[in-house]
Amino acid sequence: MNAIEKIYEKARADKQRICIPECTNEIMMRAACKVSKEQIADVIFIGKPDEIQAVADTQGLNLSGIRIVDIEDAVYKEDVLDRYIATGKAILGRGSIAARMKQPIYMALVMEAAGDADCTIAGLDATTGTVIMAASSIIGMAEGIATASMFFAAEFKNFDGKENCFIAMSDGGVNVEPSPEQLAGIAIATCNTFQALKGDEARCAMLSFSTLGSGKGPSVDKVVRAKEIANELRPDLKIDGEFQVDAALRERVAKKKVQRESEVAGKANVLIFPNIEACNIGTKFIQMVSDCRVYGPILQGFRLPVCDCSRSDTEDILFNNIASTCVLASYEKQ
Repeated sequence: MNAIEKIYEKARADKQRICIPECTNEIMMRAACKVSKEQIADVIFIGKPDEIQAVADTQGLNLSGIRIVDIEDAVYKEDVLDRYIATGKAILGRGSIAARMKQPIYMALVMEAAGDADCTIAGLDATTGTVIMAASSIIGMAEGIATASMFFAAEFKNFDGKENCFIAMSDGGVNVEPSPEQLAGIAIATCNTFQALKGDEARCAMLSFSTLGSGKGPSVDKVVRAKEIANELRPDLKIDGEFQVDAALRERVAKKKVQRESEVAGKANVLIFPNIEACNIGTKFIQMVSDCRVYGPILQGFRLPVCDCSRSDTEDILFNNIASTCVLASYEKQ
């Protein structure tokens, strides 16, 4: 059983409620209906019921089993806003929140923050910046996490003699030049996401062009400091570095380059890149030259799960990302 099949199994075993504010997008609606039919999640559409039904009729889709929340239902909006404010975790003032709830994405996030849903997916119509701004102003960041980031993973049929090797990477989508504090948070968030989806312990390598001082410069200093901060915040996680990528992934190289004990060197399954340029180039190169199954990108780092999909995503990718987001929601509750 590969990783995505295990994710489906986990999602069905502990079904979560997922809000879908972009439900009138035909691709999103088809993916969501498949999710509902295959018992991956309890789906919640947010919008105008007549418009939602019209799209479903055009697509020949059956919406039975899917909850539809009317964006113009003033009574429910007031109730869910009251309960969100009562949590004591509201970031904006009541008036500002109420004004934003005219938009389905904000309505979805308030529902999630109030406990009426477990996770949210958006981004097929909205930009990543819009999704991050909405999540930041309603959900907020997880404790110890300074910034949102993107989780990406590749599952290789065979990598360096290891079958079905699953390697997670971040951040190639949000942070251009993260600070040490941000980089530490990215490492922690990626470990959490990896462990939720894969079920294995994360062994996280902080990447650089240098291995333990073999190179010098501000970028190396940043990675070293980020590793120290991550270790201070989460001593329970295996986070080590700075390592070159070969020292992180290949034990024979690690034995030569890493002249100390390490639970990560040569055995890493999570790779944290020093900036967006390195990660974006690296992940795209992997997809182009290797035979691998790709997971993500999945938005991470918020207090509650919020998934930002790509505007180019297919129905199958959306289906997989919804399943993955629901598994994250289940994991975070535990």
